[in-house]
Order: sequence, then C-alpha cells, then structure tokens
Amino acid sequence: MIELINIHKHYQRKTIFNKLNMTFADRQVTVLLGENGAGKSTLLNLISSLEQPNSGTIKYFDKTLTTKAIRQLIGYIPQDIALFEHMTIDENIACFKALCRTPLSDQQITNYAETLNLQDRQQTVAKLSGGTKRKVNLLIGLLGQPQILLLDEPTVGIDLKSRYDIHRLLVTLKEQCLIILTTHHLDEVEALADNIKVIGSDPFYTKVLTDKQWPFESYANN
Repeated sequence: MIELINIHKHYQRKTIFNKLNMTFADRQVTVLLGENGAGKSTLLNLISSLEQPNSGTIKYFDKTLTTKAIRQLIGYIPQDIALFEHMTIDENIACFKALCRTPLSDQQITNYAETLNLQDRQQTVAKLSGGTKRKVNLLIGLLGQPQILLLDEPTVGIDLKSRYDIHRLLVTLKEQCLIILTTHHLDEVEALADNIKVIGSDPFYTKVLTDKQWPFESYANN
C-alpha cells in the first residue's frame, strides 16, 4: 500500500495539492482521472520521488523510505518515450537491464514480449510504430521487477491493437504489484480499473462516472 499523508505541493504561487490524503491498494490497478493540469503527473512524480512535497509524508508498505529505496521499488513509464532510437529492441533491453539491481530473467522478458506481441526484437527503435515503441517502453520499465508500477498515459496516441496488448499485460501484472496509471480513455478505465480517483474540480468525470455507476473517489487539488 502507498499512503499519502497531508501532502502539500506548490510551484511558486500555484498550489497543486493542499493537505492531500490518499491511499493506493496493493495488487490492484488504480486509475487517475482529471483535466490537464490537475496534478496527475505531479502526483506520479511525488510517488516516484522525482519530486519532493513541500510538506507531508508518503509511506510505502507502511514504511518511510529513502529516495534510493523508493526507486528500487518503482518502475516508472513516462508519457515520453525513453528509448535509444538507433538501437534495436534487444539492445535497449540489454542496456537498461544492466542498470537493474535484480533484473528479470531472459525467460520472463520473453514471456512479457510475447504477451505484448513484440515479435521482431532485432528492429531498431527508429523504425517502429508509435504503438510498438510504447510497448517496448513498458517492457523496459518492468526490467527491475518493480513492486510499484507507475504509468503516465501509457496508451496515448496509439492504435487499438497495441492498446489491447498493453491492457492484457497490465491485467496479468496486477497479480504481483501495485499499479497506478493516468489516462483520458474511459474504455481503459472500464477495462482495467479496480479503483478510480478523480483529481481536480472538473465536473465532467464526476458526471460520467456517476452515470455509469462506477465507484470512485474525488480529490480537490487545492
């Protein structure tokens, strides 16, 4: 479980979170919804320790951890593609795997690649479609066997088949880790979410989720 306690975060004069209290359950997929600028990416950055709150505490499995310990727990897949374009899929895997303290086995990498339908791993990244790049990006984020998986818009701008492949893997992964993702796709919410948290004051998501009778929690961001 991740627990955020009285989190305050501001940038200069703009307050993003004020006394935010929120929990995320283990072995479940929690989807974050909210308008652009509501603070979803900031929240992921705080949880991953890429940013620090101005005040408040974040606990991981009932412990307050150092930045180093947090980063050993977490696999973070950002919205921007973080791959070496001139290298093949396998070369990217080998490069990032070498940085992991306890990397996946070659067999598990193959299993995940098959689930994602990554069939030709000798292609250079520059030649891949946008959907395939996103699938490789996800696979790279899994190499360190994270207990917590954070995904910022993991299926933005890609084809339906690639989205399905990513969904299929995430459903399998939630059996072994805590997953938090942001999305604007309501069909993705229906396919994946065990929990839904709405960040900010935009009434659109509240109305849609209420109409669909999906349980959710709403959090004002200031």
